[in-house]
Amino acid sequence: METASQIVFEATTANFEETVLARSHEVPVLVDFWAEWCGPCRMLTPILEKVVAAQNGKVLLAKVNTDQQQELASRYRISGIPAVKAFYQGKVASEFVGARDGRFIENFLRQIIPPEGEREVNEAAALLASGMPKEAAELLIPLLDTGLSAELASRAQLLLAEAKLIVGGSNPQEIRHLLSQVDPRSAQIDRAEELATVNAFFAVADEEGGAEEAALRLTANERDSAARFIVAAGQARRGDFAAALENLLTLVSRDRRFRDDAARKAMAALFVLLGANSELSHDFRRRLQVVV
Repeated sequence: METASQIVFEATTANFEETVLARSHEVPVLVDFWAEWCGPCRMLTPILEKVVAAQNGKVLLAKVNTDQQQELASRYRISGIPAVKAFYQGKVASEFVGARDGRFIENFLRQIIPPEGEREVNEAAALLASGMPKEAAELLIPLLDTGLSAELASRAQLLLAEAKLIVGGSNPQEIRHLLSQVDPRSAQIDRAEELATVNAFFAVADEEGGAEEAALRLTANERDSAARFIVAAGQARRGDFAAALENLLTLVSRDRRFRDDAARKAMAALFVLLGANSELSHDFRRRLQVVV
């Protein structure tokens, strides 16, 4: 819980980067540009402080004395005061000029305070992008029980499905359930469909007695395309993507017509899962081009 001095504080040119811009990546920060001689400022500031304090740390208030901090006033083109700018993610997200009542301020804050869980979902997405799927999953699992908005819930379900697919050991039924929770009207639906293709390949590991039996068949006959495909699916499902891609590439080179080019399509699906920046994807894309 933030203390009163942490929620409402003075900002200066010297500390603006740290106290406003950096903090705004965690929580919205209102900046109240004011001056002692300004009557409307003296009316607005107490209202801002009261409404912001009632948010219990969901938003902060930085006060900038424009007479003392002329460089900041110039930087943000303050031509009339009181002027209030809301910073979020390091940028001005919204603003207004002039004295306003408490109801206006409350409505203004509703527009800039992010929904519950947004920061955590964004953090999970960053972890996933940084190659930390296990940590992303650990953050997302309890978050999904907190009653997120429909859009955030869709993002969280999608990210969790992706994290579980990458970590390995995922259950295809569990992944299907997660992906089914993604709102088809959301911006996440295209990615959900891509991951569903990956999951469908993982499910192949359960075909014809499963991956273990397929491995025995492949040992007995290394040209058994069906067995190699099932083995590759099992490897990918366990998170051993290098081995899976190696088997799929072998299958593409030997039996391109197997299941209507299923091995190449599976490789393409794994490339999507691993991402364009994956060295493994880059290597096997290059090798696939030579084969096809």
